[in-house]
Formats: sequence, C-alpha cells, structure tokens
Amino acid sequence: MAQLPFDPTKLSPTDLASYQAMIERRRGQGAPFGGPYSALMNHPHLCGKVEDLGFYLKFQGSLPRDIYQFAVLSVARSTGAAFEWIDHVEHAEAAGVPASVIAALQKDGLMVGAFAAPYDLAAKVLAATLAWKDIPQAVQDQSIQRFGMEGFVELVVLSGFYQMFAAINQGFAIRPPDGAAKPF
Repeated sequence: MAQLPFDPTKLSPTDLASYQAMIERRRGQGAPFGGPYSALMNHPHLCGKVEDLGFYLKFQGSLPRDIYQFAVLSVARSTGAAFEWIDHVEHAEAAGVPASVIAALQKDGLMVGAFAAPYDLAAKVLAATLAWKDIPQAVQDQSIQRFGMEGFVELVVLSGFYQMFAAINQGFAIRPPDGAAKPF
C-alpha cells in the first residue's frame, strides 16, 4: 500500500483550525505533529480524539517519563513499528532510560527478566498486554505499589495505544524519515 495522502488545503475551515491547533499544542511541548497523525487527518474528528489521548498520555500522565518511553519502545519493538521506535528513541534517552536497556530492547525485544528495576516490572505488564493475557495478580499489585493506580492503568492503556499506532503505521504505510536506519 502506498502512503495515505493528506492535503491540508482540502480541509474545511473548521478542520483546518483544529489541525493547526493540534500542531501548535504539540509544538508547545517541543514535539512535531506528523507521521501517523498526517494519515489520521483524513478523518479530522477521529484524529482529534486520538491526539487528545496521545497528548494526555505523553505530556500530562502520571507515569514516570522513563517508564512511558520504555513502554513505547517495547511496543514498537514487539510490533515491528520502526517509525515509532525512531520517533521515540531520543525521547527515551532524554527521559533517562539507560542505553543498555534501549540496546537490549532493540536487539532482543521485550524479554521478561532481562531488565533491572523498575523496567523489569513494566516489562512484565507489557509482556502480558502484548500477548493479550491477564496481568498476574502479583504483577498488578507490585505495579500499583510502584507506579500508583493511575500509573498502572496508564501503562496498560499505553500498551494498547501504541499497538493501535503500530496498526496505523502498518495500515497506512507510515515510513521512517528518509535516511533513517532500520532499527530492527
């Protein structure tokens, strides 16, 4: 499939204003608005809903930023979503995810038992959600203790959110930037 085209000049005035507002809101956080969002803008109302959730999780959620970025990279690696990996790896480094953790994820994927705390606990949650299995009670309890109830819920939602983005990236042929090396 070829990439889904998007032409902002074909948006209605209302949708164009919404598009520009999303760009500015992300710009205010130092983040671009593109990639899968460009494909989603072919359905502006849906794109706005997806962006609202993504913005909340990324910029307003309670989950520690390093765990957030670890989750994104874990899902990207597990689903083969190269765009998401490339888009988030520098953010993961900036958030404090150790280079050794990033390298292990990139090389071997999400392997339970391969990471030090607190990434080991997040890996157990993500392994269950990526396999579409119940999270073991002990892991749930430990996660709530470590990340709080809201952080635990966000971790599970992040897994689903970035699995959705993997489907969007694949379904609409979202490619990494020109010249970017394939991460896996």
